[in-house]
Amino acid sequence: MNSKTVTINGRASDLNIEPRRNLADYVREDLLLTGTHVGCEQGICGACTVVKDGRPVRSCLTWAASCEGSDVRTIEAYDTDAVMTRLREAFSREHALQCGFCTPGMLITAQDIVRRFAGQTISDKRIRYELSGNLCRCTGYVGIVRAIQRVLESYGDQPVPDLATAPSLGVMELQDFDAIPLEEKTRDESRGPATRSVAEGNGRRIEAQFELAHPAPAVWAILRDELPAMVACLPGAELSSMNDDGSLEGFFHVKLGPVSARIAGEGKATFDDSRWHGEVSGQGTDSRSNSRAKGTLSFSLEELDESASRMTVSISFEMSGALAQFSRGGLVEEIISVLIEQFQTNFGRHMAGEAPVKQSSLGIFQLTWMAFKRWLRRLF
Repeated sequence: MNSKTVTINGRASDLNIEPRRNLADYVREDLLLTGTHVGCEQGICGACTVVKDGRPVRSCLTWAASCEGSDVRTIEAYDTDAVMTRLREAFSREHALQCGFCTPGMLITAQDIVRRFAGQTISDKRIRYELSGNLCRCTGYVGIVRAIQRVLESYGDQPVPDLATAPSLGVMELQDFDAIPLEEKTRDESRGPATRSVAEGNGRRIEAQFELAHPAPAVWAILRDELPAMVACLPGAELSSMNDDGSLEGFFHVKLGPVSARIAGEGKATFDDSRWHGEVSGQGTDSRSNSRAKGTLSFSLEELDESASRMTVSISFEMSGALAQFSRGGLVEEIISVLIEQFQTNFGRHMAGEAPVKQSSLGIFQLTWMAFKRWLRRLF
C-alpha cells in the first residue's frame, strides 16, 4: 500500500491506498460519496463519471492512487455551482430523468458540455455525440439533449460563471495502518512519450514526441521504405497490402470492455523526403460492433545529433458507434500514450534487428494496467 494525499471535493485525505483500488470504490466505500454510481465497471455506461482536474473521467477505470495532487470532484461538490443549478432545473423541467441511476454522471458530462460550448450554437446531433459516453436506458435522451440546449440558450453570449469550489476542510486524519514497504528501485529516467490531446472538430488530435537512439537518416529509411514493418510495431495494427501509389489496406484489432472490434479500412500514405515528414490517412468499419473510425497519422523526424533523433507523432481521429464511448476523457489519452510507448519500444527493437513483441489485439484491462505502470514509472 502507498501513502497518498488525495483531494476530493476540497478535502485532503492522508491515507494508505492499494495500488489497484479504483477511484469509484474509494469515493463510495471510504468517503461514503455514494452519488457516484457504479454500473458496468468497464468504462462503458458513464454512471461513475467524476471530474479530475477539470475533465470528466470514468472513476471505475481510474486508480485512486493516480489522483495524488489532482483536483477530484464528485457530484456532491456541485450543490452550489451555478451551471449545475440550471442543469438540475432543466433536467426536471424537460423530464430528462426517470430512474435516476445515470443522472449523476449525466449531469457532470452535461456541465462539461455547457462550459465548453457556452456562447456557441451547437446542434442536437453534436450534443448527442458529446453524450455518447453516458448511457441512459429510460429517457431516450430527448429530454437530456433538450435540457442541455435550454441551459446553453439561457447563457446566450454571457460568460459562464467560474466553477464553484467546495470549501477546503484541511487534511482529514484517518487511522494509519502499517503499509507493506516497497522495494527501493532505481529511478527510471525514461519517461516515455510526452503526449497532449486537444479537441478538433468532431474528434480529437493527440500529439506525442519521443527520442530514438538512432540517427535520423536511418530512422527515416525505415519509415519511408518499410511501412509494413513500422505498422507491425503498433499493437493491434496489421497492414495487409500496399501499392506503389501509396494506397493501402489493413486492420486494427481492439477490445474495450464488451466491445470487440476488428476495423477493416483503406487509406493512403504520403512522404516528404525533404522534410522527413509522412502522413497516413484512412477510414474503416467494424461490421460486428457497427463502429466506424477515420483518422490521420502524421509523423516527422528531427535530427538531434549524429546518433540520435526525435520523432513527433500526431494522430487525428473520429469514432462513431460503440467505440465512440471511449473517445472522451482521460482514458483515450492514456490508451494512446500506451500505444505510442509500445510503438517506441517495438520500433527500437526493429532498428536493432529484433522482432517486435507480438500482440494480436488490445484489451481494456491490459491497457489500463500498462497505463498504471506508466504512471508509476513517472512517479518513481
